[in-house]
Amino acid sequence: MIDIINAYSNYNNRAFIAGNVVIRNNKLSPSVKREKIISYNRSSALKRLFTWSWGFLQILWLVKTRYRKADLFIVSNPPLAGLIPLLCTNKFSLLIYDIYPDSLVAQKYISANSFLARHWRNANRKIFQNAHKIFTISEGMKSVLKQYVDANKIEVVSIWTDNSFLKPVEKPENIFIREHNLLDKFLIVYSGNLGHSHSVEVLLEVAREITDPHIHFVIIGEGDKKNLLIERIQKYQLKNCLMLPLQPVEILPFSLSAADIAVVTLSKEASGLSIPSKTFSLMSVGAPLLCIAAIDSELAVLINDHEIGKCFDPTEIGQMVNFINLVKSDKDYHSTLQLNALKTSKSFGPENAFKFVV
Repeated sequence: MIDIINAYSNYNNRAFIAGNVVIRNNKLSPSVKREKIISYNRSSALKRLFTWSWGFLQILWLVKTRYRKADLFIVSNPPLAGLIPLLCTNKFSLLIYDIYPDSLVAQKYISANSFLARHWRNANRKIFQNAHKIFTISEGMKSVLKQYVDANKIEVVSIWTDNSFLKPVEKPENIFIREHNLLDKFLIVYSGNLGHSHSVEVLLEVAREITDPHIHFVIIGEGDKKNLLIERIQKYQLKNCLMLPLQPVEILPFSLSAADIAVVTLSKEASGLSIPSKTFSLMSVGAPLLCIAAIDSELAVLINDHEIGKCFDPTEIGQMVNFINLVKSDKDYHSTLQLNALKTSKSFGPENAFKFVV
């Protein structure tokens, strides 16, 4: 988001409305005014809904009182932000990271024929028709969005990574590995949201089948499934699993590059509606990827086309175990996956931010 708003340097006055602004190495331009709203709380469904709703109201208030004539660049997070154009007359463009209400229907939070879903879809058609520009992050998501607006109005701009902030760190110099006494371990790392659209619990089934004592699983994050994961680790008496909270942003280059194999998960229902942005960050640190998602998903296509790992159906526990053992035992294969990931990361750079400037 910082890259995008910095790219809009042709505007004399810019304001950034957000809950949290996570600074990596690219700082927000000093000419951009910061407007803070409630921070996103994803620890439970109720807290998520509250922050979505309150954030929407805060954004609407700011637009109606301070930015009534401003051009708006609206991102689909919080999800209700995309409905702002129903209540204002500003010129606006949309960036769709997740498709709503489709995502909520896919995850069974609401039914496809519910009052909310039907009226939200109708609102999308009206809003999308009036948008100046519509951006999304993959061809698959563009295909889904065609139910709301003509495909010619939708432009695909891939997510990008930051190779100057995220880069490989050798294990002996990795402060995250040293802090948690993991230097002699082959690490399978998941870092991110522990929500319903992420099949993280599958990793525990894989961990149960691993017999090599040097293979260790590290799960970093917060979300609805955190307690479930803790309970299962205790129930299965897993000694090869470590649960950690989300790490400070300055630790991110070290926690991600700690992964001998990094895990990206996406439920089957959500596989056509988003690509986890962490995928691109993990490329930057040269992490081979084990993806748990529909094998026909765009995530799987990305991984397979660039040969940076393997994608598995959540039921393929044995195949995941075999993949982990292969990557650990075959140093050449491990090195090839690492080099492919680093090479691919160079195709998804911050220059993509300028594609949004309209």
